[in-house]
Amino acid sequence: MSYSRSSGASRGTRRSGRWFVLVFLCMVLMLAVVPAASLGHATAKCTFQQSKVTLSASRGCVTSGTSVKLTAKASHCPSGATFTLLSKGSSGTWATVGTSPASKCGTAVFNVVVVRNTQFQAKLTWPQGSQTSNVACVKVCAKLTLCVAPPTYGGVAISGTLVPGWNGGNVCITIAKVVHCWRTAKVATLTAPLTQGPGDSSVFATSWAGGMSNTTYVFTAKVAKTADFNGACVTKVVKF
Repeated sequence: MSYSRSSGASRGTRRSGRWFVLVFLCMVLMLAVVPAASLGHATAKCTFQQSKVTLSASRGCVTSGTSVKLTAKASHCPSGATFTLLSKGSSGTWATVGTSPASKCGTAVFNVVVVRNTQFQAKLTWPQGSQTSNVACVKVCAKLTLCVAPPTYGGVAISGTLVPGWNGGNVCITIAKVVHCWRTAKVATLTAPLTQGPGDSSVFATSWAGGMSNTTYVFTAKVAKTADFNGACVTKVVKF
């Protein structure tokens, strides 16, 4: 009988050991599954917050005063999100151009008049965070005009305008005479200072003590490239 009791106790111990192993394995599985699920939620949340925001311009170079379409787009757009368009000129500081609610497909369109070289950036904002886009650059070609008056006792009057304004800058004016078969020979080079004009413009004026009757001249005015605009050039053919 003692042998039988010993055998029964051994079997009970084995059963208890099996239950312990089963319980231990269940606990290990639970500990492995719960952190994995939590990590999955955290990863999904992090990926959502890192939604890629892009900004593109309809044209990269325009004439001063031209309207440009800027399109902001988000790869994942949360509900209630808003786009803010920012601009930075030669001053070096960012300024708000406008805001627009994001559409269902996560886009917003801004129409902006560009006067000088400008950098643009879009910012997507929602209750839980924000994300900024790449920088889109729009360059400006300056508008330069040239007027040449017939010679008088005071010489040949030369004037013009520049948009956008560049007060303190200079216009270089080259005068060439047409000698034969539209071949030219340079006869003068002038420099005219730019001063404040109406609105965002500059004006220049100078004179040339030359000009012969029955002679054709080619007047060329140029401004250099600056931080605000690309250089500009204009030519005028005049016969006195």
